[in-house]
Amino acid sequence: MTALMNRIASLLWTLAVLVVVGGVGLWAYRHASLGAAMLLQEGGGYLQAVLSPLLAGSVALAFGLSYSASVVAHRARHRAPRPKPLPKGPSISPLEVLTHDTATAVRTLLKELGQRLRHIAAKPDPDIIAFMGQLMDGAIRLGASDIHIHPLESGTRIAFRLHGVLEEVLSFPREHHSRLINRVKVLAKLALYDLDKPQDGHFPWTTDDGPADIRVSILPTNHGPAVALRIARTGVRLPQLPALGFPDALLAKYQELLALPQGLILVAGATGSGKTTSLYASLGHIQQSRGELTRIATIEDPIEFDVPLFAQTQVNAAQGFTFAQGLRAVLRQDPNVIMVGEIRDSETARTAIQAGLSGHLLLSTIHANSAAGGFNRFIDMGVEPFLLASATVATLSQRLVRSLCPHCRAPLPLTPEEAVRLDAAGIRRGNFFGPVGCERCEGSGYLGRTALYEMLVVSQGIRDAINAKVPSSRIQELAIQEGMVPLLAAGVERARTGDTSLREVFRVVGG
Repeated sequence: MTALMNRIASLLWTLAVLVVVGGVGLWAYRHASLGAAMLLQEGGGYLQAVLSPLLAGSVALAFGLSYSASVVAHRARHRAPRPKPLPKGPSISPLEVLTHDTATAVRTLLKELGQRLRHIAAKPDPDIIAFMGQLMDGAIRLGASDIHIHPLESGTRIAFRLHGVLEEVLSFPREHHSRLINRVKVLAKLALYDLDKPQDGHFPWTTDDGPADIRVSILPTNHGPAVALRIARTGVRLPQLPALGFPDALLAKYQELLALPQGLILVAGATGSGKTTSLYASLGHIQQSRGELTRIATIEDPIEFDVPLFAQTQVNAAQGFTFAQGLRAVLRQDPNVIMVGEIRDSETARTAIQAGLSGHLLLSTIHANSAAGGFNRFIDMGVEPFLLASATVATLSQRLVRSLCPHCRAPLPLTPEEAVRLDAAGIRRGNFFGPVGCERCEGSGYLGRTALYEMLVVSQGIRDAINAKVPSSRIQELAIQEGMVPLLAAGVERARTGDTSLREVFRVVGG
């Protein structure tokens, strides 16, 4: 860019010189022609009337060009060099299950990005455009799902959500917060003067790692506007089901359920428990096993990741386009498989049940504490128990736990508290691993994350219990009697093999 500005300055100087030379030539021609013009008095008056304004105009134009050339040259000399892009490395997908190698790559890139951004922000007049460019490129390279710009009294905290966990990138100077927010508003074409009301928008962003659509949410706070940027990427590589942490027996059974032509499969769990990853991995498995001719449609809010060959629909509640309306419209498109981002109201719940009963395989998420807890959530939303029992084929509940670092994990004895918890849950004691800490995990003892699952397959006994509106605890007991491994027991088994620690399982699952 600096070289281009220098070329423009040189061109402007050249034009200024040419204009001056042309003006002098016209002036000389005018005086040389004065004798002839006196012979032709009428023609001489004409030449004087035309050439005098041309001379004055050429002088003014030359002055303007020379001034413009000086300005451009000054800008080129004092223009801060744009920072170099992040070094080439692995581009992490937001849906990718972090291995030990990719987790190390993420940590290295995050440190490099933080140093570059702090270098820009430390200047008296930081280049906000360059700062935002580095911030967005780094977030996409790292596989961040969100960027949080949160103003505090001491400064603005900027953090990425990487695989469900917030990672602070840097603290931005408080005095430049408004400039950073205005840059976001300019990109999203939002009103700069609206400071005391929420705003929503989006803007496209293209990097070497592919295009992305950035959803913008601005919320006024007591220290200034807070911004959340949701990154929706195109062409992401879907994770494979075997890489998510399913036990072999559970994985085989779940894949059998995904091969069913119709029915309702629910994924339960709290926010940030990996439900979206499981849904996308399930859709990817269906696409691979059935072929690309299988029509897969999704209704989401927002569309998390733009996946080729999926017909994805974004709901817009502000304009009256809800999950229920989107689901009814999608059903008229005759898809084979439907994914609904979340079932949160009675209208969507009833429509989903009808879809599961009418020849469609429907996958969705629901907020529930356990696999058995999803049924009463539907009943509370007004769904008839007999329809729910007939349509649902399985519910899957999951949690995310930190994985032990394989380079430093070590056997650790049970603490008295852990022994009491195991005894109370009726789980046998044994040998378990725990965190130690090393350079590769930066002393934390953990590296990456893995998922714990419990899957409730709806049998005839479960259907009878749903029709009878029994409590969730009773349905849980029936499922365990029929062979379901509950979350706590699944977590303890993962702790025995050294995948995670017993303390981490109790922290996430309870018990």
